[in-house]
Amino acid sequence: VSGLFSNPVKSTNADGTTTLQGTWEPYACGNGSCEGYVQAGARSVFVRFPNSCPVPVRESQIVVTGRLAPDLGNASYRAVGCARPA
Repeated sequence: VSGLFSNPVKSTNADGTTTLQGTWEPYACGNGSCEGYVQAGARSVFVRFPNSCPVPVRESQIVVTGRLAPDLGNASYRAVGCARPA
């Protein structure tokens, strides 16, 4: 049981990317782009996917690798690939 104190940031990898895991909640998807939130417990991070990625299903458990993207806001990541099931 992960609970309220879970964190969607699972690890920082040697190449500087970060592995994120949690429940997907889309914010704005369309015209080939998609961005939203990966949530675990009470914490969430914002993620923008590359234009070539399929949109994850709302409330699905996903894993995605990304790089910090301060230009998108605090606790924001730009995915380096598409989401995969957790």
